[in-house]
Amino acid sequence: MTLNDIIVSALIQTGRGHDAQTMDTWRDKLTGFANDAIMDLALTVRPIRTEKAAIANGRIDCNALERECIRVMSIRKCGREADFYADERSAGVVRVNADDGEAEITYRFMPRMLTNATDEPELNEACQQLIVTYVVARERASGEVNTQRGGNIYFQLYETGKQKLRPHMGGRDAYMLKNRW
Repeated sequence: MTLNDIIVSALIQTGRGHDAQTMDTWRDKLTGFANDAIMDLALTVRPIRTEKAAIANGRIDCNALERECIRVMSIRKCGREADFYADERSAGVVRVNADDGEAEITYRFMPRMLTNATDEPELNEACQQLIVTYVVARERASGEVNTQRGGNIYFQLYETGKQKLRPHMGGRDAYMLKNRW
């Protein structure tokens, strides 16, 4: 579901048209609401990603990763888990007990925010309809007094759907117990 699809669905559910002029009028406001939903859902679902990172002087700069790193889950060097801990002197840097070179880092990330009409949320399909529900709830809550009451129902639907989501949905390592010591 693209940003454009999210906006069209939200406009239909709020009883507005979805012609080009209406889309242009509401795009910025509804995009902001959609991005708020993405941030909220990302804290619930806890999406993870793995990518290559360079170890330099026993450190990995998490600010250089492709997405905003929330928490480092594991670091593998040459097929083996490496010990790591946060560098307290500099934000976004992880100290690694491994030789310099390339490593594989797995981390929780914050998905990119939607800006273009063709952007798709980096969350699974279960979250995408919840984004629309949240956008409708926020729009109804920000309207006049008569429409604010309708926003409560959408907020309840959103919260109920969010409770059904599980962290790391579908990930094999989400259900494994690991002894790190």
